[in-house]
Amino acid sequence: MTCDLNRTEDQRQILDAAEAMLQAAYPVSRLQDGGPDDLAEIAAFGAYALALPEERGGTGFSLVEEALLHSLFGRALISTNALAAALAARLAPDEIADAIIDGSMSVCCALPNRGRAMLIDGAAAELALIFDGDTLRLARIADTAQTPADGLGHGLAISFTDPVHEIAASDAAQPRATADVLISAQLLGGAEAARDLAVDYAMVRQQFGKPIGAFQAIKHHCANMAIGAEMVSAQLDMAAIALRDGRADAAFQAAALRRLAGRVALDNARICIQVHGGIGFSAEAPAHHYVKRAHLLRRLGQAPDFLALAAALPPLTPPNEAHHAPS
Repeated sequence: MTCDLNRTEDQRQILDAAEAMLQAAYPVSRLQDGGPDDLAEIAAFGAYALALPEERGGTGFSLVEEALLHSLFGRALISTNALAAALAARLAPDEIADAIIDGSMSVCCALPNRGRAMLIDGAAAELALIFDGDTLRLARIADTAQTPADGLGHGLAISFTDPVHEIAASDAAQPRATADVLISAQLLGGAEAARDLAVDYAMVRQQFGKPIGAFQAIKHHCANMAIGAEMVSAQLDMAAIALRDGRADAAFQAAALRRLAGRVALDNARICIQVHGGIGFSAEAPAHHYVKRAHLLRRLGQAPDFLALAAALPPLTPPNEAHHAPS
């Protein structure tokens, strides 16, 4: 598989505009105040229709551009409702998809729980995208009663609702792989942000008269975080391009990405807290948000067994009998 991994002019413009929008409207410091994200700016940006074809109201870009955008969402710890909306727009009937795309109908992520649905940040949502093992289910929850529950570290709104009215569902390989790529892209963004937080802190925190980044143990931690993030970034490119081009190994690439991204994101977030020391365990430091988000994203859906999928391996060449000595 050969491809050009340099960013195109369109991709650079999308990322530059998205970074400016996220910095202005969604700084990570907003999480100190609590409360749900208002995703109006993200809907107005066109995030939910970025990879949809133009005949469905999209802008006609591919999963590659969408994955790059969601990695920025992961850095900014954007509500998982943005992930749910991007996936639900693919499953929903046209009228509902149009409302999702323009932001007039909100979608939350959900998990099945003993016959009910566990909603994540779903207080104001009208639809829920339920990650039910290998199946994605889109359900209407606007008219259902919700029972609030304690969220992850009391920093995430969780509620439960009774059986819901299903609008659409898919257990096809393509939607599952697309979900895995976008989830992994957000995990990558979290891993990169945790790496940057650790490196920045190691450069300013001093001990024994020098920055702690000068000590070998901290250097090794930061280097391992950087290596992990680069591995996920490379595999994200591979999986997104394979899905975009309809390659035979696309499902394998997406499954391998999902397996790698979850581990690296959680490892980087944990190491980030360790590099920060005591303050890393406090609510005033943002590091704990990346640990919680990594745990949450890892729970969405069921990662396929990538060892059971067709991989992009070179064909086996039988031994050249001419190289063998005569018996």
